[in-house]
Amino acid sequence: MRAQLAPLAIFAAAGYSLCAATGPAWTLARSEHFELYSQLDTYRSGQLLNWFEQARLAFLNQAIVPRAAIPPVRAFAFASAKEYEPYRIRAFSGGSYAESGDRRYITMLAGFDDRRVAAHELAHALLAADGAGTPLWLSEGLAEFFSTLRVGGSDVEIGGDLVARRQLLSRQSWIPLDELMSVTSEKSLGGGRERGEMFYAESWLLADMLVLSPHYSTRFNSMRDVLRSRRSAEEAFRLVYGESVERVERDLRAWMLRRDGAKTIRVARGALSPRLVEVTELAENVVQPLLADMLAAAGEYDRAGILLEGLARSRSRNAEILAALGSIALRRGDAATAREDWKQAIAQGLLDADIAYRYALLADAAALSTDEIRSALQRAIALRPDFDEARYKLALLEKNAGHFEAAVRELRAMRTIAPARAYAYWSAMADACNELGRRSEAMEAAHKAAQHALTPSERARAENLAYVAETDFAVQSARGVDGRVEMITTRVPHQSAGDWNPFIEAGDDVRVVKGILREIECAEGVTRLRLDASGGLLTLAIEDPSRVRMRNAPDELTCGPQQDVIVDVQYAASKSASGDGLIRGIDFHPSPALEK
Repeated sequence: MRAQLAPLAIFAAAGYSLCAATGPAWTLARSEHFELYSQLDTYRSGQLLNWFEQARLAFLNQAIVPRAAIPPVRAFAFASAKEYEPYRIRAFSGGSYAESGDRRYITMLAGFDDRRVAAHELAHALLAADGAGTPLWLSEGLAEFFSTLRVGGSDVEIGGDLVARRQLLSRQSWIPLDELMSVTSEKSLGGGRERGEMFYAESWLLADMLVLSPHYSTRFNSMRDVLRSRRSAEEAFRLVYGESVERVERDLRAWMLRRDGAKTIRVARGALSPRLVEVTELAENVVQPLLADMLAAAGEYDRAGILLEGLARSRSRNAEILAALGSIALRRGDAATAREDWKQAIAQGLLDADIAYRYALLADAAALSTDEIRSALQRAIALRPDFDEARYKLALLEKNAGHFEAAVRELRAMRTIAPARAYAYWSAMADACNELGRRSEAMEAAHKAAQHALTPSERARAENLAYVAETDFAVQSARGVDGRVEMITTRVPHQSAGDWNPFIEAGDDVRVVKGILREIECAEGVTRLRLDASGGLLTLAIEDPSRVRMRNAPDELTCGPQQDVIVDVQYAASKSASGDGLIRGIDFHPSPALEK
């Protein structure tokens, strides 16, 4: 069946046969950033998917909790409370958010308020992407604040009134603010549904005041930073605002009374690109392993295990069941079992980029073969071409294996370079380009690495990569601790590599002179050359002919007076006790007579 839905364009159902199921049929609707598994009809699924995309775009444009990206999310929408109840995570809400590794899950009961629920749970994905450490009251309060999202004509409003929450606050006793701020989970809240509803209402009002009120809003980001540093709310309010919790609670009660005058925050709406989105009918046995994985991501291991055991008894362990069992095993700390389950799932044709990537990480940690790891990463990228995490991991693998061309190719194919990874990314690019001899590309990458360096050691590493890009390997004479001369490796400027003299030692006062060789005096242990130069007559010594670079030298040098021999000489001034310096190199020029 096909239906026309705007702005997500055409939805089409594929020919999967449905197994006998106790509940409504499931469908899968995909967009660029979401997978929506739904028990709703095709039209409502499309509308909900569109809302997720619109809310995501609005969240990216707001400045309350700025964030460059929200990772892809998998959402489940249940048609009734009966269907939703076995998968309920939060006792006091029609939705929940959970994540583990690269998985982001939203589970929700569809209904008249489903857009607000969807925005609330997506806000949790936004807050999680912004970094860990937000206390529960602020996390839930901000999620409720963002749930007020309203899409208008050319912009979006955030921060509208939640009338039901405010009515609850006006007719029931509040949770003392210091107690509210100490709650770490719903289970620790206690007091049943009424107390749970009050926790969410009060948390919303507090976040609402911090974001919108003139007194608190200007330092809200500082408040969030202090709270994320694991300081208590009491300490944070004192440090940021100079206020006690008791004063904040008085301000909060006053804020509720005058909240009608609060202004909303307007955000640029942004434009959704019309896309062809496929809505596919699914058998229930395809969805249940994914629901089990969602339960495991939320820490409900027993419920997830029971569901999977039932599925495994009713039929063989297919790829989806194996993938979910592997996820549970990993969350229980059993990496070996997870690795084996995922390997079998992939072998059975599992079309899951995240599992392929996570298997590659486990294979790497277990020191499996490079080919095994590479194959899993390539599969992840084939299933999801914009999977930057997998491409980056593959690029590093190829670089470490000496496949520098492949490493550069994978690095360049990445679509987004996260700020936290920028230094490592550009360092890897510079290193690979240096190995390939692409000097200008390596220099550019090294300079970008330096721009993103956060520590002295990172800056030194970036500078070294740039140094390597503009120099070549060479050898140089040096004296060891025993005074003996030995050859060591060094680097010389790229353009000067052809003129490099390896016999010049560190510390030499090197001078270059052009003149006419007048005499070669041969004595035991030393040879002296007398050179007529523009500055007068120089006497330069050769102590070891094997340690002098000679170019265009005649087949044989005779002792005594010399006739019209033009030379360029490199010498270390004051390095010889028997003359003006010690010769390090001689270039012989053809005599004028021969040139004629």
